[in-house]
Amino acid sequence: MVTTLKALKRNSYGGEFIQEVLHTVYKTLKPTHCYIAYFDQKHHKATSLAYSINDRFSNTVFTYLINNSLCEKMISSGKPYYFSNNISQIYPFNQIITSYSLQHYLGIPIFSESSEVVGVLGCLFEHPYFFSEERYGEWCQVLGDILGSDVQYLAVLSEQKKLLCEMEEYQQEAQLGNFQVDIATGSAYWSKEIYRIFQCEIDSFTPNETTTNQYIHPDDRTRILELRRDMLDSNSMSYNVIYRIVLAEGENKYLREHCHILRDINGIATLIKGIVQDITEFYYLSNKLDQASDKLSVTYNAVTEGLWEYNLETQVLLTSPKFWDILGINETPVNNIYDWVMMIHNDDRLAVIECFSSLRNGDTTSIDVEFRLKSGSNDKNCRWFNCKGNIIESNSINCYNRIVGILIDITDAVVAEQQLTLAKTVFDNTSECIVITDKDNNIISVNKAFEKVTGYCHADIVGENPRILASGYHNTAFYKQMWHSLETTGTWQGQLNNRRSDGIVYPEEMTINKIEDDHNVINYVGFFHDISSRKQTEKKLKLLANNDTLTGLMNRRHFIEKVEKYIAQIDDVSTNKLSTSMCSLLFIDLDDFKIFNDLYGHDFGDTVLQKVADILRTTLCEYSVVCRYGGDEYAVLIKEQDVNYAQRIANRLVSIMSQPIQCNGIDINLTISIGISSYPESGTTHQALLKNADYAMYEQKWLGRNGVCVYDQQLQHEYIRKLKLRDKLKHAINAQKIIVHYQPIVDNKTGNVCKFEALARWHDDQEGFISPGVFIPIAERYGLIGMLGQLVFEKACADLDRIHRSGFTDVVFSINHSVKEFSQHNQEYIFETINNYNLPYSAIMIEITESTALDDGKNIIDILAAFRSRGIAISLDDFGTGYSSLAAIIDIKPDIIKIDRSFIVNIEHSKESQMLVSLVIDLSRKLKVEVVAEGVETQAQLDILSEMSCHYIQGFYYSPAVAIDDAITILKARNSASGVR
Repeated sequence: MVTTLKALKRNSYGGEFIQEVLHTVYKTLKPTHCYIAYFDQKHHKATSLAYSINDRFSNTVFTYLINNSLCEKMISSGKPYYFSNNISQIYPFNQIITSYSLQHYLGIPIFSESSEVVGVLGCLFEHPYFFSEERYGEWCQVLGDILGSDVQYLAVLSEQKKLLCEMEEYQQEAQLGNFQVDIATGSAYWSKEIYRIFQCEIDSFTPNETTTNQYIHPDDRTRILELRRDMLDSNSMSYNVIYRIVLAEGENKYLREHCHILRDINGIATLIKGIVQDITEFYYLSNKLDQASDKLSVTYNAVTEGLWEYNLETQVLLTSPKFWDILGINETPVNNIYDWVMMIHNDDRLAVIECFSSLRNGDTTSIDVEFRLKSGSNDKNCRWFNCKGNIIESNSINCYNRIVGILIDITDAVVAEQQLTLAKTVFDNTSECIVITDKDNNIISVNKAFEKVTGYCHADIVGENPRILASGYHNTAFYKQMWHSLETTGTWQGQLNNRRSDGIVYPEEMTINKIEDDHNVINYVGFFHDISSRKQTEKKLKLLANNDTLTGLMNRRHFIEKVEKYIAQIDDVSTNKLSTSMCSLLFIDLDDFKIFNDLYGHDFGDTVLQKVADILRTTLCEYSVVCRYGGDEYAVLIKEQDVNYAQRIANRLVSIMSQPIQCNGIDINLTISIGISSYPESGTTHQALLKNADYAMYEQKWLGRNGVCVYDQQLQHEYIRKLKLRDKLKHAINAQKIIVHYQPIVDNKTGNVCKFEALARWHDDQEGFISPGVFIPIAERYGLIGMLGQLVFEKACADLDRIHRSGFTDVVFSINHSVKEFSQHNQEYIFETINNYNLPYSAIMIEITESTALDDGKNIIDILAAFRSRGIAISLDDFGTGYSSLAAIIDIKPDIIKIDRSFIVNIEHSKESQMLVSLVIDLSRKLKVEVVAEGVETQAQLDILSEMSCHYIQGFYYSPAVAIDDAITILKARNSASGVR
């Protein structure tokens, strides 16, 4: 059987071979139905190439879907597939074989050269049949292989034929044919449709240049032939032209010809391919439409409204050009009624759709709807349109299908209506009161705000004259000026008092405008609002702006304005009506006020400030202006009084304040320092008076507080001297002319010098030696203390390094620190300087007064803790002179306390001094704090301190403060004598 198949392949091919194969299969297997089909590339569909019934060939061509068919299993396995059942009920094309009772199916796969299943040889059996793989397997494989190429070839021919038939159908439908002209030979090819267009027979007409040119209309022939010639001679690749032809019977046709010219590498035309389309019907229809359109356009253009017609069945919308002009949009993007509806604003679209739906449903015969078009993101500029329409035609069952209507732009009318509505809304709801009168000033309208403010309702007030609101507070001249402004400028604006319906008078701010038409008064319109709340607020704000909220006294800003104004009044001779041309200024500061805040809290401190304010109010005379200048400072301007009077008042205040004052059940002892300046002796400007009074007050602080200091010529000279001293001190610090001397501190048990106190010394070239008691307060007051302290510290560390390198490594330097130095200067330089000289931290002792830390609170306590954490010792100087010595020990936790020299100087003769020093030494011993006695000058003092076991002695008894060289000499003398280096 295999040999027979191969011989069959050698002797035939194509369709003949396919038929021979079907005949051979019938002789071999005896199927009732046998067919060969090819698959599409995606195995979706099978199409028959040959079909036989009982070895008789049929012209029937069928297709079926492969999905869920018997072929699907054959494709997936790639082998013959046999199926035994009632297949006539399940086979894909059973409509052809329903008359047969088919029971069995055999599908033999057909393979391409790449072994892909490309088709099937299907066998359908009516009688019992059993397929044997062993017997027919090789035969089926050879059959599938030799059929592959022919099946693929015939499949391609079948698809091409199918496409050709479809193309001819499409060309006939479009009245369009294709042609091709070989320029070298002059031969031409026409499709069937071109023959039909030219009404000539394929067998009897040969298309060429001569035969086809005869058909061109004489009026078009020259133009067309020249166009074709020019196209061929030029470099053009295509052309498109419309012309007429004359048929054999004299009929004219309009053709559109589009050609593409193919050229060789030299640019010479070799081939023309193109299409020809019969556009006769379109041309005549277009011509008629153009004529009708011209007439309609004349009619449409004469109508100011946009005309439209809509067919509810076909959904075709016809419009006049004016329709789109009114809408202000391009008609091009509108292809149907849906596109037009989608242009309508989202808020209006539903109303338009409902109107047309009512027409379609027969609920109404006309529409009248207003809408806006979309305008992007800016709805403020939307235009409004009114669309009206009526039914003009209905079908046989009385269903409406044609509507004709007009479109009008109503934007101006809508905007005007909106503005009127808005104006009415604003008129009724604005918080501004509005009253409108006629030309005779009789009220014709008021708004709700007017009714609410005045208490008069609209019905009660209309027809009345606005004078019904008059309060009686304004005289005739006021109203005369108001009407003069109205008549001359057309407006008046100002504040006045009017009366409500209940008789209560209220202030209002009002604007009245005159409304004219052709210079004739039509109305007067008044706008006003109740400013009662604003007046009360202004009063409160003025009080808050000018007065201190805590004490109720005048604040600093307002006080300065008062002083400035009073001095200007004195200086202005032309308007000076004062009895005298003098005044005095008191600057008052509470001494140690911080104590009360620290001991009792800030609320208690505020009570103290209020008590002081009350005392000032009751004590000062009627000529005085009192203010709280800030914090615990007060200032007083005493008008028309000289400095003597001011001094008496100040002394009286000092005396009153010295008496115990009770606050919250606690009796407190308060003192004040007062500085006085006077005009014109102390200054002629408010700045000078305030500055000088402030300086006098601080001078009193330096003199011991609790008193009065007058700024006079001597104080001014002293002030200037201190300024000069400040400048010299600054120069001395920058030039490093400040030197450091060292006073030894002796261990009373061994007699060795264990410590030195570093003390700043200054010798000026002109002033000579200047005491630290003079220049250190200058440095503190004018912000030089930080620079001074850093200079002293760096020099002391350099000298201590020298002492250590001389062999005295146990010596410690005690270096003083001012409270101002802590608050005004960064202390990091201390660590950097110690590290720069490679000194141990334990070789440095920071010496402060007991009031230092307590004056500046937690900030200094934290800094001292940082010192102590590095190993730097803390010494508490002047112990016993502060107001809270024990508190200082507890808070500061010093390593050494130094008993002030004021207790040592009387220790020989004063039992009290002896007792106090003894108590301090005993207390320190219990607290494990070392004690230094300062100011020891005699042997008797030393003996008493030795009996009390005072550890360290400092004073002139051993040595004053000396230069570094002398200090080293003292070390060598005392410490070497005892064998200690």
